[in-house]
Amino acid sequence: MKIVFANQLRAIAALSVVLNHYWGIFFVPAVLAIVGVPASFVPLQPAYTRHVLAPGAGGFLYGAFGVAVFFLISGFVIPVSLRNLSTGQFLVRRFFRIYPVYWFCLLISLVMYVVSSRYWSTPLSDRVTWPFVTRNLPLLHSAAGIPSLDFVCWSLAVEVKFYLVFALITLIGKSAHKVVMLSIGFLALCCVGAYVATHGLDPGSFFSYLISDTKFMSFMFLGCLFYYVLYHELDAVTAFGYGLIIFGLFVAIGSFYEQQYFGPLVKNYTYALVLFWVCYLAKNRFRKNRILDFLADISFPLYLVHSMIGYVTMPILIDQGMPYGLAWLTCVGVAVLVACLVHTYVELPVNAFGKKLTFETSCSSMWRGSDI
Repeated sequence: MKIVFANQLRAIAALSVVLNHYWGIFFVPAVLAIVGVPASFVPLQPAYTRHVLAPGAGGFLYGAFGVAVFFLISGFVIPVSLRNLSTGQFLVRRFFRIYPVYWFCLLISLVMYVVSSRYWSTPLSDRVTWPFVTRNLPLLHSAAGIPSLDFVCWSLAVEVKFYLVFALITLIGKSAHKVVMLSIGFLALCCVGAYVATHGLDPGSFFSYLISDTKFMSFMFLGCLFYYVLYHELDAVTAFGYGLIIFGLFVAIGSFYEQQYFGPLVKNYTYALVLFWVCYLAKNRFRKNRILDFLADISFPLYLVHSMIGYVTMPILIDQGMPYGLAWLTCVGVAVLVACLVHTYVELPVNAFGKKLTFETSCSSMWRGSDI
């Protein structure tokens, strides 16, 4: 069963990330160069978009804020997924929830690279190689400092690590207190590791990259606390105390990589936490909304396809004489359409297959047990 406030926050998070890429990152020459747009193409940036890359005193960053909301939602729903599943069944369902859709969207990204290369007559081999592509496939590339081919899948790499860690934790114990205490212990060890990685080790080492992802994982553990309170597995006061510890570890790990307390990342993740908390407290006031619910349903493929569609299509449309404002709106429409198709013909079928597979495995185990 979908919890309305959390589901609709997916739509807000997805739109926030789309605006970050279309209004901000699009104007970074290095990004356009990666997708094959020549340096001679310099789009005029409208005044209404300039705050995205040059935030005011509050330092609001659309992308960091949106991803933080996604991480909180992931943490909120993961204990639900494990409630009636074995660890193996949970991991199988997570695999079918993430990888088939990701791989299909990665194929779309590769097609966009080819389109850009053909249109601008820029060599594709300078930017996209088979080793680069294959290292993106298992979603472990960020631990080795390898960039994301589609500019967004780095966050999926973080989620996969969280699934594995959370699954291992629940093998030891599934009670809320035990899970949270083990999570805090894990984050505390990672905090020590982050200090070591940033005070002596090579900052580009495998260990440093691996540990840096735990600052994002801490937000998923915070999301778990909301679930435990909602289902009365923790009281609000206890959860708040645990939350303070986890948030403190998040700030500490983040400060090692940002070189300051409450840097841009920590600040915007805090904004996301406040929004999630307020929406949680007002959860009974949320009602179904066709637009938000639709965007929430397609939010995963929309997140995966929008960046490459925008970075490749917008320059072509502008080069053909279309104003920037109309170009980005057109790309939003195209991204939503593609995401809707992926959701209907890829995401829903593979999710159903994953559920059927784990259900049949569960029934088979029960049958064998009754036969003994």
